[in-house]
Amino acid sequence: MSTNKVHKNGLLNLWADPLQPTNYHARTPYRYKASPTVRLVPLAIGVAGIALALVGWFVDAQQFYFSYLTAWAYCVSISLGALFFVMIQHLTRAKWSIVVRRIPEALIWSFPILALLSLPILFGMHDLYHWTHEELYDPASPQYDPILAGKQAYLNVPFFIGRLVFYFAVWSYLAYRLYTLSVEMDVNPDAKIPAKLRFTSAWGLALTAITTAFAGFDILMSTYPHWFSTMFGVYFFAGAFWSAHAMIAFSALLLQRNGMLTKAFTKEHLQDLGKFMFGFTVFWTYIAFSQYMLIWYGNLPEETVWFKYRMSHGWEYASAALLIAHFILPFFLLLPRSVKRVGPYMAVMAVWCLVMQWFDIWWVVAPVLHKDHAMFSWIDFACWLGLFGLYVWLFLTRLSRHSIVPQNDPHLKQSLHFVNS
Repeated sequence: MSTNKVHKNGLLNLWADPLQPTNYHARTPYRYKASPTVRLVPLAIGVAGIALALVGWFVDAQQFYFSYLTAWAYCVSISLGALFFVMIQHLTRAKWSIVVRRIPEALIWSFPILALLSLPILFGMHDLYHWTHEELYDPASPQYDPILAGKQAYLNVPFFIGRLVFYFAVWSYLAYRLYTLSVEMDVNPDAKIPAKLRFTSAWGLALTAITTAFAGFDILMSTYPHWFSTMFGVYFFAGAFWSAHAMIAFSALLLQRNGMLTKAFTKEHLQDLGKFMFGFTVFWTYIAFSQYMLIWYGNLPEETVWFKYRMSHGWEYASAALLIAHFILPFFLLLPRSVKRVGPYMAVMAVWCLVMQWFDIWWVVAPVLHKDHAMFSWIDFACWLGLFGLYVWLFLTRLSRHSIVPQNDPHLKQSLHFVNS
């Protein structure tokens, strides 16, 4: 077993076996040093939230399924945004992001568990997805729906489950490939590894873009199957990428506050993350407005009905809150250059963005169940708290396995000394 010695450039000779994190030097700033107790906090919160949500399942099963779908789709969106982040950084050969790249790499490791956590959604499909009702496709039935009958080739349970399995198989394989190659480079400075990462990212980015769009259609848009929008996949991506940057920024700041990344993560990196948070605040709004404007201009009943439910019976206040809190406030609060270099300020903004991503998904899902009156259920909060707590525990556990800064990357030194122009 090799000993850990510091190189002249400030990096470390890491352990021989990348699966044995105990070989780290205890004082390295690139080691996630939080105690198991700290990691158990989000686990305890998650377990308590899930237990509370299960009580909600006994009280109101239909509400539970909709609340669970919202929380689950929220966690999936963050991991998808992180997957896009990792692949884009490799493809563009970005240097600034190397010091924070292990954070999204740890986030994407959660796809297999998220796939397992989709089981309650499959059990609750009859409540969540109106198109699963067989009587809708029987011409002799009073409930026969000719519109849904025309979509039956796509909207059917076996094909839906098959697509979901395919999505998570693709995402899980890409996550495994990108993460293991990155970790391998920590102990094996092979010049071929960055090329392998770029090659995987090249075909992976295209496939992830397609699967993300269709996952948005299947998981969220099909909760109201009469409505359709070809822009919804991009809308789902915009929120996912936005929230991933917020999660990366907050995690880096939290690690730094606990004595890690003290010399690696600087105001320069924080500013760039803030730029992306600001940029995708605008991009999400552009996609959301474009979707709304085209549907409003077309004025087709099968399209406008989706917004009709979100503009009446109290939902208009939620829609106004989404506009203000998801766009107007973040736009002006993230606009100045100076504030994007202030750690505590950006930590608050990152949390704000993460909350707004959940609120956005809730705004998409909840009116399907409560068409006649806007309402927020305590089960919404319990499912969100439970799943996100488990999600954070998985993330922190994975982050503790290896160096929190990728080692032996040929451009790591440039990343450590990155300065905004």
